[in-house]
Amino acid sequence: MSYVILDAAGDTLLYFFPIFTAMSAANKFGLNPTIGMIIGGALVYPTIVEHYPFGPWGVEKIFGMDILVMMRYSGTILPSIIAVYGASKLYRKVRAVLPSTVKSFFAPLITLLVMIPLTFFVVGPVFGATGLGIQMGVRQLLAIQYIGAILLGLILGGFMQVLVIFGLHWAIVALAIIEMLQVNPVWQANVITTYPYTQIAALTQVGAIFAMVVKTKNKERRSAGIAAGFSGIVGITEPIIYGFTLPKKTPFIMACISGAVSCALAAFAGNFISDGHGIAGQLAGSGVFALAGYFIPGFAGSTMNFLIGAGASVLGIVGAFILVYFTYKPDAAELQTAEEVVIDTSKVNIAAAKKVYAPVKGRVLPITQSADPAHRQEAVGKGVCFMPLGGKIYAPFDGTVEMVFDTKHAINIKSPDGVETLIHCGIDTVKLGGKGFTTHVKDGEAVKAGQLILEYDKDIIARAGFNLETQVVITNSGDYEAITQAKTGDCNVGDVILYVE
Repeated sequence: MSYVILDAAGDTLLYFFPIFTAMSAANKFGLNPTIGMIIGGALVYPTIVEHYPFGPWGVEKIFGMDILVMMRYSGTILPSIIAVYGASKLYRKVRAVLPSTVKSFFAPLITLLVMIPLTFFVVGPVFGATGLGIQMGVRQLLAIQYIGAILLGLILGGFMQVLVIFGLHWAIVALAIIEMLQVNPVWQANVITTYPYTQIAALTQVGAIFAMVVKTKNKERRSAGIAAGFSGIVGITEPIIYGFTLPKKTPFIMACISGAVSCALAAFAGNFISDGHGIAGQLAGSGVFALAGYFIPGFAGSTMNFLIGAGASVLGIVGAFILVYFTYKPDAAELQTAEEVVIDTSKVNIAAAKKVYAPVKGRVLPITQSADPAHRQEAVGKGVCFMPLGGKIYAPFDGTVEMVFDTKHAINIKSPDGVETLIHCGIDTVKLGGKGFTTHVKDGEAVKAGQLILEYDKDIIARAGFNLETQVVITNSGDYEAITQAKTGDCNVGDVILYVE
C-alpha cells in the first residue's frame, strides 16, 4: 500500500491531465472553469475507462450505429483543449439567446449535454489520434540515428512557436512528461529529448524583440519592447509574440528560421556525445532557467550536453537578432521620436470636468503616438490609445450605446452629459469582418461604468497580423474647450484617463 500511495502521487498528474488541461483551456477561452473541468473529468470517468479495458479504441453502438470511439484519454492534451474551445463558443451563443432568468442554469446544462457526447464521438477520436500521431512521429524520428535528431531539431526549432499560437504545443508537452517517467537507455536517466529544442526555439523570440527595440525610436514602444524581452529571457514569450513579432509577421518568421538552424546544429553537435541521438535535458523551468536541465546526473557527457544547449540558445538569440535587424522595417509610429509624456492637470477643474475612465487594462499613451495615422493626427478626435493587456473592454462611463459596428471591432457610447466616445480595438481590424470579436451590448442599450461591453480573441487578431492597439477617442471634441489626458503609463480599468471641459 505504501508503494501504491507514492505511485499515486507521481502518476496523478499524468492520469488526470485532461482535467488540468481543460481547466487551463477554460481560463484561456473565457469559459467557466467548472464547466471545463467537467468536460475533462468525463474523459477519465472510471466507468467509461473500465468499459474498454484492453486499449484506447473501441467500436461502440451509439443510437443504433457502430461508431469507432476513443475510450482512454489519460495523458492526452488536444481533445480537452479542442472540446473546451468548442464549449466556450457554444456557451456564449446559448447565453445570448436564453432569457436572463434561466440562462445561469440552462446555459451550462445545454453546453455539457451537447459537448460531452460530441467530444466522445468526434473531437476525441480525431484530435486524440492527432496527438498520438505527433507523439509516434517524434519517437520514430528519434529512432533514426544521427539524421533523426537533426530533423527533429529542425522541425521543432522552426515550428514550435507556430504550434504555441495554435495551442498544439501541448502534444509535445505530453510527450515530454511521458519521456520523463521512463529511464532513457542512451542517457541512463529520466530525460526528455524534445524539451531542449523547444526551449532554444522560444529564446529566439528574445533576439527578435531586441532587434525591433534597436530599430524603434519611439520611447514608449521601446520601453514596452524591452520589458517584453526580459520576460522572454525567463521563459514568458507571449508578450513578445502577441505584442510585437507575430503582428509584424517578418520578425516572427525570422525567429522561427533562427530556431530551426540553431536547434539543428545543437542536434548535430549532440550526436557526438549520444551515439546519434542529439541532446537531452530534464525539466528545469523555462527560458534561461531551462539551462540547468542540460546537466544530466550520471551521464558522462553531461557538461558537454550543457555547453551545446547553452551555445545553441545564444546562437538562436544572436541569429534572430541579426535576421530581424536586417529585414524589419519599423512603421511610422515606431520611427516617431516622441518626447516624454508629462501630464499636467493643474489647470483642470477636476470637480466640474466630465471624466472618461479606462475601458481596458494596459499601457496608456497620447493619441498622437498611435500607430494608426488617422488617430495620430487626431482626425477622429482627441483621446488616448492603449497597448492592452487581456481581451476585455468595459464601459468608460454610464451612458448609452449609440452604435455597435457591424464588424464588432468598435463601439460608440454617449454619456448623459453629451460626451461621445469611440472605443476602437486594433488597427485595420475592420478587415476581419467581426472574426475574433464578441459584443455584449446592442444599439440603444444603457450601460454602467465598468460593464463588460466587448471581448476579443488576441490570438485570432495577432495571427491575422493586426496590431492590438486600442483607441479611446472623443468624437465630438470640437464641442469642448479642453480635453486633457489624466494618466500615462500603466493603467487599470476604471482609472480616469481623460478630463473633458
